[in-house]
Amino acid sequence: MTRNDRSLCVKSAPLMETGQLHAAEASLRQALRLRPGFFEALSDLGAVLLMMGRVSEAPAVLQQALGLRPDSPEVLANLANLLELDEQVEQALQLYQRALTARPDSPDVLAKQAELLEKAGRLDEARDSLARGLALDPEHPLLNLVTARIDRREGRHAEAAARLEATLVRSMSESTRGEIHLLLGQIYDRLGMTERVLAHLVEGKRRTAAAADPEGAGQRRFLAKIDASRAWASARLPDSAGALPPSPDSPIFLIGFPRSGTTLLEQVLDSHPALQTLDEKPCAAVMEQTFLALTDGGPAALADLSGEQVLALRQAYWEEAGRHVTLRPDVRLVDKLPLNTVRVPLLWRVFPEARFILAIRHPCDVTLSCLMQSFGPNEAMAGFISLEGVAEIYAQVMGAWREFAERLPLRTHRIRYEDLVTDFEAEAGRLLSFLGVRWDDAVLDHTRHAREKAVITTPSYHQVTQPLYRHARYRWRRYERELAPVLGLLRPFIEYFGYAEDA
Repeated sequence: MTRNDRSLCVKSAPLMETGQLHAAEASLRQALRLRPGFFEALSDLGAVLLMMGRVSEAPAVLQQALGLRPDSPEVLANLANLLELDEQVEQALQLYQRALTARPDSPDVLAKQAELLEKAGRLDEARDSLARGLALDPEHPLLNLVTARIDRREGRHAEAAARLEATLVRSMSESTRGEIHLLLGQIYDRLGMTERVLAHLVEGKRRTAAAADPEGAGQRRFLAKIDASRAWASARLPDSAGALPPSPDSPIFLIGFPRSGTTLLEQVLDSHPALQTLDEKPCAAVMEQTFLALTDGGPAALADLSGEQVLALRQAYWEEAGRHVTLRPDVRLVDKLPLNTVRVPLLWRVFPEARFILAIRHPCDVTLSCLMQSFGPNEAMAGFISLEGVAEIYAQVMGAWREFAERLPLRTHRIRYEDLVTDFEAEAGRLLSFLGVRWDDAVLDHTRHAREKAVITTPSYHQVTQPLYRHARYRWRRYERELAPVLGLLRPFIEYFGYAEDA
């Protein structure tokens, strides 16, 4: 290794620690240009790409690094993290075990293993990993963070808060510090210590969400997608589907806005024997990419699609769906991805017979809850770093929905989170009737169904495995003063979705 190689790799380490991921990537790529087989740079670059959410680019880099050092605990753990994101839990745990075989005294690997086990609900195994790790390093930030998550699951909120506050004084990565702040905000909310909540949430968001998109480019791309979709929903579009071949096996699209109860609904529907769900997979995104490759993407592109092109788009959708789930011919597929709301014109144009379930929750509660959660790096949620940022994106997304619902002959069923958790059986019955399937008592046992799932990757993974609870209904009322600056943006939707009457 030359002195220049070494200096570039040393330079990237503090950039990674402080969340300057784009700068770290540039430094590591420069090191690799000087020395293409530089293991340390490949390993760190794979980690950086993973932290930035660029999961399509990270595997090749990490596999190249693993080829140089097949027993590298760091590379094995990062590859395990990729498998975890793809819900391949057992394969991920096998890689974590390989990493621990190579380095049994690694608190970092034990922490990542425990984190996955906790998300999968395998709490006894998670505690074993945590005990081993904390015996090696009692102050390890991620080990303490995962321990606090288990404390939260089991109702030990005061103990969790004390642990996290003590951990914050230690040195750690920006992403872990951000996760600790977010968890503290959630726990202080449960403890009723409202005055402490927002400061932790904003600080957590600043450290987690902003690191991967420091210039706001991702948010701008997402808002541009909304504008394009609005343009596609032109006056001509409703007349464009008349000559299409029917699509009797059309998916059911579960849409809305994040934190509106879509994960709960997905578990309820997946428990029904006549339905199977697809949880936040990029089927519609892949179909959209195919659409843009087939057309110029202009305002008339969607209306002008030929029947042959529509069939090609259907094929692209189903091929991608088949990558993520074994499609069963005797059941209907429910595609749950809240922000597919912005793709409704495309989804309707390709699948005119599709049914849309619109999950609704009070806009103020949605805004507050989005600030409370860590969603990982993606374009839409890069702007979820303040109440103002969440409210602006909410207004754009749901404003687009209002236009689509007015212009297109959609088959739609609205379901409000507040109604579902207070009158579950009646609301679930109306939903199943809309979908054309008979009532089945299996939906009453959706929490058991959720617990049997390998892993739930959405932020509410620890909630949907619990019996229905109501403490999150109208939580926003405790934060009316803090929400006052965004009420102007949210009020039209409070009225549109019928919440003004609830006041």
